[in-house]
Amino acid sequence: MSLLVAPARGRVVAVTAIAGSAGRSVLAANLAFELSAMGSRVCLLDLDDEWPSLHRYFGLPQNQAAVLAAMRLLEQGKLDASALEQINVRLVAKAVSIDFLSGYGLNLNRQAMNLDSLEQLIRYLSGRYDFVIADTSLGNKSQLLETVGALADARLLTCQADPVNIGRLLEAYPALTGAEQAFLVVNRLRASVLGAKPELQVQQLLKERTHFTSAAIIPEDAAFDEAMLRGLPLRQVAPKSKALLAIAEIASRLQEGRG
Repeated sequence: MSLLVAPARGRVVAVTAIAGSAGRSVLAANLAFELSAMGSRVCLLDLDDEWPSLHRYFGLPQNQAAVLAAMRLLEQGKLDASALEQINVRLVAKAVSIDFLSGYGLNLNRQAMNLDSLEQLIRYLSGRYDFVIADTSLGNKSQLLETVGALADARLLTCQADPVNIGRLLEAYPALTGAEQAFLVVNRLRASVLGAKPELQVQQLLKERTHFTSAAIIPEDAAFDEAMLRGLPLRQVAPKSKALLAIAEIASRLQEGRG
């Protein structure tokens, strides 16, 4: 399956998950850096309105509600390049940089979120960046997910590679909105949980029970934990890790979908 359709502007990539602990946020962060390493201008957008956590991952202040600030500026007609530079954070790893808009505060008053402003913000950012990587909330049905999904050129559905989480995916699959357009990422695959030949087992199960004829497989890697502890992307901690190579392959597929 192609990871992209061909929009006129920068690409919007929604990173989603059915259940918690799928590694959605970590995938979004590392994918943003790998796309940047390939020459793209990238904005990482935390749109998790249940538990925004990317600012925690990078050890940033909790009071920097950048997404909310950007939406307010848009509503006031004041969001321009200078204003955007004031509220985003430039993150750098191994001479590769991305811009990050923190979602802090999105979960504190979810009912008051202006989805029209959110849509305008995503469109604005896609006009300034080659890729907008949106880390979204859990689940399948919410107004926020519908808004982001309608704008997304690619949707990465993330699932933790263990029997419980794969089981949840299979149970939820019949009701998944837009599942046929999603690209599945099976995260942190390990034989200790799934037994011998875990990748073959997963791919066969997906082929039998879903439309996913194949999935991107990210292997288990101790570098994930080290990166989390240090608040750094994988390329800074373990540039030759197998997990990073798998994420870079996903980034490459996104890049190849241009034009």
